[in-house]
Amino acid sequence: IPSHTSASTGQAWVLELMTGHPDRIRHNLGVNLQVFEELLEVIHTHGFQPSRNGVSIEEQLAIFLY
Repeated sequence: IPSHTSASTGQAWVLELMTGHPDRIRHNLGVNLQVFEELLEVIHTHGFQPSRNGVSIEEQLAIFLY
């Protein structure tokens, strides 16, 4: 049975992970929502910015963890 069946991509997929069932983010990224949000806080604290091509920090982190 396929498990990666979301029709969403990019930022919409990240938002779906962050607002969906808690197990989804853990299964897809290997961390729970609290850890993902703490990593985002550390990244923002160190002044990282979204990429020039419009990819958000949240999406970049999700891609890295995936």
